[in-house]
Amino acid sequence: MENILFVTPLWAYFDPGSGSLVLQAVVGGAAGLVVFAKYLWTTAAPRLFRGTKEPDARDPF
Repeated sequence: MENILFVTPLWAYFDPGSGSLVLQAVVGGAAGLVVFAKYLWTTAAPRLFRGTKEPDARDPF
């Protein structure tokens, strides 16, 4: 019961390997989101905003 009421300090740390792995995951995830957003913008935006401008001669839709 005493272990539930009192929290002992946890002496954990990020060593350079773990820190760089976390940093790489964050940067890679952000880059992936940017690429995915650009892909969605280039594929979905012309279909959503089709009537707002003159159709392009190359547009197959």
